[in-house]
Amino acid sequence: MLGQARDGMCMTGWLSRLGILALLLQASMATAGEIQEISIGVLAFRGEEHALRRWQPTADYLNEEIPGYEFEIRPLTAEDMRSAVAQNELHFVLTNPGHYVELEAAYGVTRIVTLKSLRRGQPYTRFGAVIFTRADTRIRSLADLRDHSFMAVGPKAFGGYRMAWRELRAAGIEPDSDLSRVEYTGFPQDDIVYAVRDGRVDAGTVRTGLLESLAARGVIRLDEFRILQPRHTEGFPFLHSTRLYPEWPLARTRTASDKLAEEVAVVLMTMVSSNRAALNGNYAGWTVPHDYSSVHALFRDLQVGPYAVRPTFNATAARYSHWVLLGVLALFMLVAVIFYIRRLKGQLTQTLGFLDEEASLREQGQEELRKLSQALGQIADSVVITDQAGEIEYVNPAFEQITGYSSEEVLGFTPAMLRSGEHDNDFYRDMWHTILSGNPFQAQFINRRKDGTLVYEDKTITPLKAADGSIDCFVATGTDVTEIRLAEQDRRRHQDDMAHVSRVGMMGEMASSIAHELNQPLAAIANYAQGCVRRLSSKEYKVGQIIAALENINQQSKRSGEIIRRLRSFVSKGESKRMRADINQIVQNAASLAYFEARKKGIILRLNFGTNLPPIHADVIQIEQVVLNLVRNAIDAMARNLWNKRELRIHTWSDGRQVVVAVWDTGHGLLPEDQRRLFDPFFTTKQHGMGMGLSISRSIIEAHGGSLSATNNSDQGATFRFTLPVMRDVDEENEISYEHAS
Repeated sequence: MLGQARDGMCMTGWLSRLGILALLLQASMATAGEIQEISIGVLAFRGEEHALRRWQPTADYLNEEIPGYEFEIRPLTAEDMRSAVAQNELHFVLTNPGHYVELEAAYGVTRIVTLKSLRRGQPYTRFGAVIFTRADTRIRSLADLRDHSFMAVGPKAFGGYRMAWRELRAAGIEPDSDLSRVEYTGFPQDDIVYAVRDGRVDAGTVRTGLLESLAARGVIRLDEFRILQPRHTEGFPFLHSTRLYPEWPLARTRTASDKLAEEVAVVLMTMVSSNRAALNGNYAGWTVPHDYSSVHALFRDLQVGPYAVRPTFNATAARYSHWVLLGVLALFMLVAVIFYIRRLKGQLTQTLGFLDEEASLREQGQEELRKLSQALGQIADSVVITDQAGEIEYVNPAFEQITGYSSEEVLGFTPAMLRSGEHDNDFYRDMWHTILSGNPFQAQFINRRKDGTLVYEDKTITPLKAADGSIDCFVATGTDVTEIRLAEQDRRRHQDDMAHVSRVGMMGEMASSIAHELNQPLAAIANYAQGCVRRLSSKEYKVGQIIAALENINQQSKRSGEIIRRLRSFVSKGESKRMRADINQIVQNAASLAYFEARKKGIILRLNFGTNLPPIHADVIQIEQVVLNLVRNAIDAMARNLWNKRELRIHTWSDGRQVVVAVWDTGHGLLPEDQRRLFDPFFTTKQHGMGMGLSISRSIIEAHGGSLSATNNSDQGATFRFTLPVMRDVDEENEISYEHAS
């Protein structure tokens, strides 16, 4: 009955967590200068040179990714690292799990990421030790090692001795008293393998993966050895005799700030395995910090490190007073039995009442669990639950329908299997920074379905926290907006086609003016060429005159070529591409195309450019089209102006948030009834116009996040004005997003 009570209490805990998840589902459905030197202490178990060669590229990677800091590697022995941490000389430490636990207990260092080691081309975040002997000995178990010799790296080596020591003690073997001798060789561990193979010692222990590595190099044969107490752990292919423990952690000391520690963790966790730092360090990357309680358990079992037992007066007294204690214990037990009998009836009554209450809670919990299960199964949004490392633990049917993957195909993997390549590293870095800070992350994800097609989802990733405030898991909910995005892409393609047709038509209307302008450099080329022919034919010429004429021909040919290049670029039909652009240059190019026609009609064209204008992010050809269309409309409006000076001005300026372009003319202005319909499709005041130019121009400007408007001037004519947002610098955008995440 008491067991059933405990089961009920567990059910209550699960229901509280499920309640949090239900609230998240409801929310988803409702919303659809100075360089600072940073020291990283590294345990140099194979010497300073080896440590620098392996880990300096990782420091270089941090220098590249985190500006404002200079990271340096300090190779240290275990004792030197302990002293450096005590004197606040280090900001971070990279060491083995055992040494980390000692520093954690003594100086409060805190792990921020765990190493993903590379073995056989695959990443692993756990390792252990293998205990082995020669295959031809009579030693078949750990207990058989009694009175035999044993070899290890050193008495304080975590993977090279203490892991095996724990298993030996569990088998009833104390190395110092039950073995004939224990030899310590230091590094490399290869020497231990050779010593066992050659019969110089009966058994030994090394880190997992070493035997397979030596066998792959052809140095040994695995059939020469017998593994003692072999274990089989799912997902871990290497021979091992001990329990598995988390890999080396990178830990921050009290000297490192919270902000710097977060930046280092995010940068390391976004490192790809092909990065030079990972290749040099022979690892596959970094992951969220693992639970090192298993290392604490080992130290407690062995009574070493922070759990070392120090002799006290009470312990000494207990050693010689066990008979007295046994008597006191017997007396205490007798009194306890008497009180137990007297209280038994009351306790049984209370237990029955408690069980009745728990039964009621169990039924209530099962009903809530049934409703939650139905919600997860019927909700249209996808739901994905991952553990701390990002491995998928649950997906709902909507996820399977949206992605094409079944739950069996994705469980145990990370959502990275859905990546399409459409997002850059900054996108995922911002995501990890936000959710590891405990905040929800919202964005539109472009992923790839199982069939290879793209799927667009408005997704929210929310970290769920445990009672102690640490992140327990991540919940992602997403709404499929693929059809909306594809419809918008079709609309943009249609808009681009209409814009192209408008540009071609515009060039047709300007053909005579452009031909006249192009004829001038061509006529000049012909005249200079004829002059050269006459002088060469008369044989009375000066070389300087011929060279000058040829230089003029070259200059005029470049002029005509530039005219043709601008025309070809303007009427070309290609995919709309937005880039960093200068609005003054765009206006200059458009004005040069309209200058021919303006001059032909006696119109003065003036350009008044603002200075030091910020850049914009735009399709240059489309914005040129808008400017040229407004300029040509102004030219047409002034064509019938016979009594005033014909003048057209183009002004540019910026208020810091947007750039403004204004086209001012001295034409006949806008009628009130026309002004309301000015930007409607197929509305025109021209005799032979189609009425699409201003409509297309407004569509282009609004697609760029700006606006287009028209007003009458106070004296005469009209002004057409459009705005475009200023392009923010990439670094500024990253800074803003990081501040928001924090």
